[in-house]
Amino acid sequence: MATVVLLVALRLCLGCHFLYEGVWKIKNADKFSAEPFLTQAKGPMAGMFYAMVPDIDGRERLKVVTNDDGMSRIESPAIMDRWDGMHNQFAASYPLDDKQKKQAAAVRDMYKSGLNTYLLENTDDIVAYFKALDSLEARKAAGNAGTEYQKKLLWDDQMKLRKEVGAWLKIAEVMENQYSLALRDVLSEEQRPVGPLPKVADFGDFVDFAVTYGLTAIGLCLLLGLFTRPAAIGGGIFMFFVVLTQPAWPTIYPHAPPVTGHALLINKDFIEMVALFMLATTCVGRWGGLDFFVENCIVAKCKAMMKKDNSDTQKDNKQDNKEEETK
Repeated sequence: MATVVLLVALRLCLGCHFLYEGVWKIKNADKFSAEPFLTQAKGPMAGMFYAMVPDIDGRERLKVVTNDDGMSRIESPAIMDRWDGMHNQFAASYPLDDKQKKQAAAVRDMYKSGLNTYLLENTDDIVAYFKALDSLEARKAAGNAGTEYQKKLLWDDQMKLRKEVGAWLKIAEVMENQYSLALRDVLSEEQRPVGPLPKVADFGDFVDFAVTYGLTAIGLCLLLGLFTRPAAIGGGIFMFFVVLTQPAWPTIYPHAPPVTGHALLINKDFIEMVALFMLATTCVGRWGGLDFFVENCIVAKCKAMMKKDNSDTQKDNKQDNKEEETK
C-alpha cells in the first residue's frame, strides 16, 4: 500500500512540475523562447539543437556581397522576402482601396530602405564578424579543443560572436515589429483588428508552441492520472533531450555552476527522466486517477465487444464448416 501511495505522490509531483512550467510559459508567452535554451546546448549533440534555431549564426539573413570594385556590402534578401510576404499577406487579408495599397507599399519600401541603411552603417563590423565566424568553425573542424583552456576559448568566442550577431538581428526584429504596426495604421478604424497584425510564423515559433503546450498537456495528464503512460513517456522523452543539451560530464565545457552541485551524468534531470519512464511501466494512472474510469468504462467494454465479435465470428465459421461437411 505504501508503494502505491508513493508512486501516486511521485506522479502528482512530476505532473505539478510539468504543468507549472507549461502554464508559466503560456502566461509569459511574450517573454518565453526556447532559443536561449537551445543556443546554450553543449556536448557532442549540441549541433542538433543549434539546428533547431533558425539561422543561429545569421548567415541566411546577413549576406556579404562584394562589388565589382572589390568593396563589400551587407544585404538581407531573407528579411526583405519576409517583409514582402508580410505585405502580401496584409494586402490579401483586408479589403484595401487604391490609396491604402499605395500607403502599404510605401511603408514597406520605407522600412526596407531603413534596414539597408542600418546594414550599410555596420558593414565593416558584420564583415569582420563573418571572418571571425569562419575562423571559429575552422578551429572546431580541426578539433583544436583538447585542453580545458582551448575548450573555454572556443566556447567564449562562440558566445561572443552569437552576442554580436544577435544585436544586429534584434534591431531587424524591432524594425519588423514597427513595420507591422505601421501597416496596421494604414487600416481604417472599421478594418483595424484588435491588437497587432498576425505574425509570420517560423520554425522557432513552432518549437516554442510545441514546448509550451506539450509540457502543459503532459503535466495535466499526470496530475489527473489520464492517459498516464503516454504522458509519462512524452515527459521522459522531453527530459531525455534536456539531458542531451546539458550532459553532466566532467570533460564537457562549460561545467555546471558549483551551486547546482556536482554530478557525473546522473543529475536531477537524469533522475526525473528515469522516474517518468519508470511511471510509464506501472498502472499508477488507475490508482487515484481518471485512467481507472478509462480502463473500466471504455477499454474494458471495447475488449468485451471485440471478444464477443470474435466469438460470434468463430461460431459462424463453425456453422459454415458443418454445412459444408453436410453437403
